[in-house]
Amino acid sequence: MKRRHFLQALGMAAPGAALVPPAAAAKRQGVSGKEKASEPRVFFYDDGRHYSGLYQFAPPLEAADLTYAVDQLVDSGVDTLLYSAGLEGGAVQYGSQVAAMWGDNVDVWVHPIFYRASRNLHQLVADGNDPMRILAERCHRKGIWFIPTCPVCIIGGGEESERGYGRKSEFVFDNPQFYVGEDDHPQAQLLGRMFGTGRLNFLHAEVRRERFRIFEELLTRYESDGVELDFSLDNEFGPFCRFGEVAQLAPVLTQWIRDIREAARKAEQSQGRRKRVYVRIPSGPPSMWRIPGFEVETWVSEKLVDGLVCMSPYKKETPRNNVLLFDQDLDLSAAVKLTRGTGCRVLAGITTYLGRQLESTAPAPMLWGAAALAYEKGADGFGLSSGGWVPNGWPWTAAEYETLRLLGQPELLATADKNYRVRSLARSTGDPEPLFPIQDPILPQTLPEGKPVNLPLAVADDLPRWRALDRVESVRLRVRVTSIEPSLDQMAVSLNGRTLPDAIRNDIDLHFRVLKNMAIGPYGYILEYHLPPDHYPRKGTNQVGVTLVKRDPKISGPVSVVDVDCHIDYRHHRNFEDSPIQY
Repeated sequence: MKRRHFLQALGMAAPGAALVPPAAAAKRQGVSGKEKASEPRVFFYDDGRHYSGLYQFAPPLEAADLTYAVDQLVDSGVDTLLYSAGLEGGAVQYGSQVAAMWGDNVDVWVHPIFYRASRNLHQLVADGNDPMRILAERCHRKGIWFIPTCPVCIIGGGEESERGYGRKSEFVFDNPQFYVGEDDHPQAQLLGRMFGTGRLNFLHAEVRRERFRIFEELLTRYESDGVELDFSLDNEFGPFCRFGEVAQLAPVLTQWIRDIREAARKAEQSQGRRKRVYVRIPSGPPSMWRIPGFEVETWVSEKLVDGLVCMSPYKKETPRNNVLLFDQDLDLSAAVKLTRGTGCRVLAGITTYLGRQLESTAPAPMLWGAAALAYEKGADGFGLSSGGWVPNGWPWTAAEYETLRLLGQPELLATADKNYRVRSLARSTGDPEPLFPIQDPILPQTLPEGKPVNLPLAVADDLPRWRALDRVESVRLRVRVTSIEPSLDQMAVSLNGRTLPDAIRNDIDLHFRVLKNMAIGPYGYILEYHLPPDHYPRKGTNQVGVTLVKRDPKISGPVSVVDVDCHIDYRHHRNFEDSPIQY
């Protein structure tokens, strides 16, 4: 009876309260309503600050300045907006009735951009333009799901130096007894900068209650389509307690999620709107989930969560040691296996920071490769999780829309140009020393003379199929090596156990190459192999072997492999060239 009444209420609800975006929106995205399956497929995470009016527009703002976060997604291929409702220090970015808004506790500011953000927020709310309400209404009007997100673990400490930033609430300043504090466990030394001693310990009921009230408000006070529980801090993962307390934390965190699920059910009944609960977790085997105390298996089996947003576990930033990389090949196998037949969805969340001289953000072929790999591994959806994505600046250009358009379309991705690459650290970062065990090598890797370094390279393309239709334009394997001179040093590269002949290799000199406004570094060469069909990489994981066969004895210093990429380019049809004449 309750179910029938609930469905009747849904049928009588106003258009803005429909369970799913309009069918027209599904058609506009290029998929049928049936294919859309009334669930998020392509998401975009917006931190609500960097690439919006809060930072970039001078006050005062109007509602239209706020809704640009939604409007830029219209007809882009993105069907879901994950929007940040709060900051790492407990302050929120909307007109909350249960939490402090950004800057409520600041008299004198020490950073002008945070002062501007707070002024803009307070003025918007005072004018009746609460961001959560305005964004929810705009999303539903444009056929986009709106799912606010917020960190579950927050950071206190630093009152004297950080109050003037406005990002931390009085709750975190007033309750140092709730801080995790010093942790002498060896693994505590492997945590990133966000998981310091001032983070609040989730074992305290008062801490859980403070976080619960915010998520409950986002579910019940606003016509959101659910919430995302962000179990990371700035996409770093770690435990919300001391390492010796993780076993104690795990069931406590699970019970807290049960309470969130119950709040979502009540909001669903009262609003007649589907309320999803998504969680942001590290990708990889279940052993990765155990490190911070995440009982993901229980969350799925008890239907506490509707989706797992799986992200690379390897990001870490500290003054001493950084791990920053574009992790294109997420390990989704455990999440996909766990959720099969449960209704819980698996979304691949990609952070796009590349950190190279000419491209700070992964270009379109890399993102298309990441999406193709995710769908090949069984993901239900794909999204950008960096908090902002502006490869050509903000607002977006036509290039961004061309990139986004394909991310939810595996059939279109099949013949999109792609760049697959081995995991490689961004420039100016330290040696990998992450909390989560590294499953595969991360570049750069030093090449010992005479001993191959073997590297996994994942590819999603069915090259024999497209080769038979004469659709493959070129396949190039590029190996970037530092501190070599091919006329003096001997290198060998193999693919899946077969040494690639020098006859198909082109050596590209990067020794002191000067481009506009910069000199390229590190010095070395790119060994580019134009692969014939009998040397194509296979679908799945390939092995690339790189060997320094012989080193010139007159030069010292290490030789390293920095990047390994496979570029696959397609043509639209046999004999069809995009630019058939040059003049």
